[in-house]
Parts: sequence; C-alpha cells; structure tokens
Amino acid sequence: MARPPRPGGPSGQVSAGDYHTCGLRTDGTLACWGDNGFGQATPPAGTFTQVSAGDYHTCGLRTDGTLDCWGWSYYNQAAPPAGTFTQVASGACHTCGLQTDGTLACWGSTAGAISLRHPASSARSVLAGYTTAGCEAMVYWICWGFNGYGQLYGYRVTLPLASRAY
Repeated sequence: MARPPRPGGPSGQVSAGDYHTCGLRTDGTLACWGDNGFGQATPPAGTFTQVSAGDYHTCGLRTDGTLDCWGWSYYNQAAPPAGTFTQVASGACHTCGLQTDGTLACWGSTAGAISLRHPASSARSVLAGYTTAGCEAMVYWICWGFNGYGQLYGYRVTLPLASRAY
C-alpha cells in the first residue's frame, strides 16, 4: 500500500482521530490525511486556530471563534451550536466546545451511557475521548461519561491541575 502524500507547509497543532489525522498549518489553514470515507479528511477553506479529529468527523475553531465541523454526523456530532468558542474537542460520536463565556457545550450521541450533561462551571479547557463525554479543567480536571473500561477512575474524577498558567 502506498503511503499517502503529506500535506504541504509546516504544521502547528495536530490531532489524530481513529482513521485520519488533521494538522493546523502555520498560516492557519488545515490539512487532513488518512481515511476520508465520510469526508472527515476534507477540511473546509479558511483559517483556523485549532483542529480536533474525532472518530469519523473533525471540528475546527475558526479565527472568528465559530466552529466548523465536517464528516460523519449521524448523531449530529458534526452540527455545532451557534456562538463563539475558545476550544473544541471531538470524540467518537460527540463533540464538546468551550464557549467564550467559560461554559461548556456538548452535542452528539448519548448512546453507550455517554452523558453529555456536565457540571455547571466556568471551564478553562476541554477534552473528549472515544466514550468519555468530556473532561474540563477548572481548579481540577473533572471528567464524566461512560466508564466501562475505568477510563474515568469513577464516573467523575478530580485531578489537581499542574501548576501551569492558562
């Protein structure tokens, strides 16, 4: 099997999904490669500040703070709400975004015991895993969602943040 061509230009941030990878070029454009069966490796034009590859979908944070998602969206995981965001995290069939007011929005599947309900808080960062709905950073990391493999150490876990400025 031939190796796929590498995207041109130096990259900044990179995000790997299950079958594809996307990178943010230093000029703010996106390049994706790997499986493109649902269009998850065909990013839209424009400039972005972050990219997050999920299972068969990808989301990017545009320079104006809006989100753009593409690829498989059977559970509406690639249908972000309106508004402005500072961060995005794509999971398998769900996505979470940190809004500019510090609140967290999650959308997509709740199948497999994934709960998109999250603690009411003012978060600083967000992560999403395959069946973990999300993790957010406040004073501690708080994670929630499916825990069938112990990925949460319980349905919610709090881990102190490293002494690092956000």
